[in-house]
Amino acid sequence: MQSPGDSSSTEKSPLLRAFGANNNDPESNSVPENGVCPPHRPSVGYLGSLSIVANTLTGPGMLALPATYQLAGFIPTTVAIVVVCTLCAFCALNLANVISKAPGNSNFERELEYSETFRIFWGHKWFIMTQIAFFICILCQTVASIVDTAQVVDEFMGTKGTNGWGVRLYPRPVEFIEWDSGVCLQHTDTDFGIDNRDDDTIRGGCDPFSDQPEGAFIITLGYLLSALAFLPLGLMDLKENAAWQIFGFLFLLAVSVQFIFVFIQQGLSFGNLSLWGSTWGHLFGIVLFNFTAVTTVPSLLYEKAPSVGVPHVIHTASILSAVLYIVVGALGAMAIPNVSENMLSSMIAGAFGTTTQIGASLFAFVIIGLGIPLFSVLMRLNLVGSGLCSQKTGNFFAVYLPWALSWTLYFGESVKELLSW
Repeated sequence: MQSPGDSSSTEKSPLLRAFGANNNDPESNSVPENGVCPPHRPSVGYLGSLSIVANTLTGPGMLALPATYQLAGFIPTTVAIVVVCTLCAFCALNLANVISKAPGNSNFERELEYSETFRIFWGHKWFIMTQIAFFICILCQTVASIVDTAQVVDEFMGTKGTNGWGVRLYPRPVEFIEWDSGVCLQHTDTDFGIDNRDDDTIRGGCDPFSDQPEGAFIITLGYLLSALAFLPLGLMDLKENAAWQIFGFLFLLAVSVQFIFVFIQQGLSFGNLSLWGSTWGHLFGIVLFNFTAVTTVPSLLYEKAPSVGVPHVIHTASILSAVLYIVVGALGAMAIPNVSENMLSSMIAGAFGTTTQIGASLFAFVIIGLGIPLFSVLMRLNLVGSGLCSQKTGNFFAVYLPWALSWTLYFGESVKELLSW
């Protein structure tokens, strides 16, 4: 008798065939034709598991927290972080428990991705609905990460005297353009002094190519360099990405400590951060956008070593992330007047000295950048692992499509609106 989760002997629906899924295609089906699967050897250890979950939690939404603290106030933002963090941890653990209840999966021997779990327990309708919801959610995170990383690369190059370069596709005519970053270079010679720096630098107003017409479409050099660095990593599997995620996690801790030190040395003004704030429209969306560990759990359960305890990993990563959000968000709000929607803008512009400028640039490139391939892997696993499409089709939707869309959201508050939505 066929078990509820066994789709290998069931004819694919027209929807699945339309996306390239094929029972005889080894790329779209994990069960070979002879019916014998090679033994799976889960090998991601505790540090790798913790790094993967923590890096999922510290996405592009983290950069908007200082501005969120200034707008929404200390108490509402902190309460939102604590409540959402708690709910996120419980949801992740509940999902892990549900996956363990699937037939023959008490020790996570089967590869059950997010949507496949819904198909087993709730049926095909929920499988399709969660595929759509999961894909849109992770796609938004991926696009936001790509935009933030590309902007940081462009800004770093511009503030180092090379200026930013790009191709403007609209409005016409199509032409090569250069970003004049002169205003961003007006800061003090001391590492932490701000008395003589330019107002735009203080406010993080030196966004790359901000001198272009509203609604312009530009492909920048920073975008191309980011794609060159991170797109190939998205084609790897989760185990191959684990080493990169460990590096990113350790780097996150080191640079976060540097940011805290810089903020304290800069001087904290309680006048920049009210208790209750005045604008709460984007608060819940931005905070919720950060806590998405539940999307990582199914893939991690299949790849983690048997000795890794799921509750300990989820609790540690969630608490650590919440503490970083509160401390970095609140201190950044108090240290930077009228902080930018991307807190790194002021740092990369040179307002806090060369050391911090380099650290902030590396933070965005390494931490936010390494989140891009992780999100791509999760999207592809959910599509391919359930047999919805082939590996090649999964790579198109999970790896190439986000890069094809991201450059259109480079300007203005597009990313903020995406995070809130």
